Amino acid sequence: MPSVGKDLAAIRKHLGFTIDDIQQSTRIPVDTIKSIENGTIFNNKDENTTYIRSFVRSYGRAMKLDDDVVVKALDQQELNNYNHLLLKNFPELTGEKIVSDLQGAIQTEEEEKPEPEKPKDTFDDIDKAEDETSQPKTRSVNWAAIGQQFEPSNKQTPVWLIGTILILVILFASAYGVYRFGLFSSDDVDITPEQPTEQPAQTGEAGTDLSLELTDEPPAVTEAEELDEILFLTVYAAFDKLEPVRVWSDEKPRMDPYWMDQGIAFNFEFRDSVRVRGQYSRMLLFLNGHQIENFRTNYFNDEENAVELTRSMFEEDPKWATPIQLDLPENVQPPDSLTNRPPF
Repeated sequence: MPSVGKDLAAIRKHLGFTIDDIQQSTRIPVDTIKSIENGTIFNNKDENTTYIRSFVRSYGRAMKLDDDVVVKALDQQELNNYNHLLLKNFPELTGEKIVSDLQGAIQTEEEEKPEPEKPKDTFDDIDKAEDETSQPKTRSVNWAAIGQQFEPSNKQTPVWLIGTILILVILFASAYGVYRFGLFSSDDVDITPEQPTEQPAQTGEAGTDLSLELTDEPPAVTEAEELDEILFLTVYAAFDKLEPVRVWSDEKPRMDPYWMDQGIAFNFEFRDSVRVRGQYSRMLLFLNGHQIENFRTNYFNDEENAVELTRSMFEEDPKWATPIQLDLPENVQPPDSLTNRPPF
């Protein structure tokens, strides 16, 4: 079944990136990247959908994929009707799959063909009879069967086999044309020519160059990511219950109360500003999974009598734009549940 994760892995390998390259570019944990590629993250009911989509979009941006196409592919994945949308700009990957399928079909047909039966009463049978006795005797020979061995075969090549061979020839010719003449190119991939090394080339017995050029240059680093249009502030009742905590945001401009037992975490969406008021010593605050340290000391607004956070506070440091799992302090347990703001 087609999968967003498998297509992302195929594109990554095609572009020459490793999992470590993606991790260094996006700051997404390696285990999370692997769970995206093998598809297990989409089946994990404990994962928040917002975080999953953010991880996948960051993965796509690292390879400079069209973000709108990645979003549509995620929508198809959730509806179980994904159909290799991410490969639309990589026809060479799709072509390899079709050739593989056709070759598998041909091999299956060849394996299922029955072996022809050996004709009876052939010359081998006559020679065997002569070896069994040195006494001359009269033998009965089936000359009709012997004559059939010399009749030319009138079998015709199946039409489906001819058609399959023609399709394979066309596909291989098209793939060679793409590779040889660059009919399809991507401006998103930076190709840096390798610098010649001063080490003399080693040659084998046939004069083949066996030298191996090594380079320490890292892959091209993507541009710093920008914050999403909608941001999520996570309030976590880490040390005791909050009774209540009050939250105001420009997406829901009223100071609503929320009673949260210890171990519960809520996501509150906002665009430019959000305010939090409550038992500050009992809670932890996170933006895109990154802990906001000393929030009461650094961001308390005396006029609003609340901790006030704005988008401009997080735009200078690019780490805030990359979503991660909650960056919990040492000896702090993960939340029992993490959900979006209750709809009331």
